[in-house]
Formats: sequence, structure tokens, C-alpha cells
Amino acid sequence: MEELFNKYTEAFDAFDPEAIANLYRVPCAISDADGVQAFASKSDLVKKFASNCESMRDFGYQHAQFNILQQQPLGQDKVATTIGWRINTSSSSIDFRTLYICHLVDSKWFVFSANVYQGSFSNAT
Repeated sequence: MEELFNKYTEAFDAFDPEAIANLYRVPCAISDADGVQAFASKSDLVKKFASNCESMRDFGYQHAQFNILQQQPLGQDKVATTIGWRINTSSSSIDFRTLYICHLVDSKWFVFSANVYQGSFSNAT
């Protein structure tokens, strides 16, 4: 799972919507600041992440860090993973969490759904 999110972070850090989309299994669903969306094609997913990357550049995104907070197996080839994210910008840092449902396909993990919500980077209170 760590390999998937290392690639995910690297793709966002490079502002590479194609690389981000390649880490998703299509069809997929995402709930974030853009609302709840379902994607049936990779091209629509690339457009979504191209828009996100443009917004990230605009607010001074520099890089991200992730912290795997919880993993819950959902059978042999699926897992629910809660990630704490810290986004570093030119002027501050932003913490939030995402619940991912990930699927194992041909020995590689892919994101099937992502639900972004408020939360801290770590489990510490």
C-alpha cells in the first residue's frame, strides 16, 4: 500500500494528471472539494486531475506527505485505507484525511474510491 501512495504523492508533486489517473481503477468515485463524482473513463479522470493540479499551482502547492493511519482488509483483494495528508504550500501547511478503497489488480494496488474529509495528519490528539 505504501508503494501506491508513494507513487500518488510523486504524481501530485509533479503536477502530472495522467500519472495520478493511472493509479485509479476505472470506473471509480471521488468525493472531495469538487463534490461527489463518478468517472467511467480515464480521460474524464485526467481532466479532473488536470483541473486539480492547476488549482494546486495557484495556491502555492509545494509537496505532500502522507501517513497511513488505518488499514482494514475487505477480503483478499480489497482494502480500506485511511490516510492523513499534509500539503505544504509556499505559506502554510494543510492537513486533511482521505478514506480510500483500494483494489488489487494483477498484483498492483489501484484506488477505486476516495473520500476526502477534515482531519489531522496523525492519530495524535
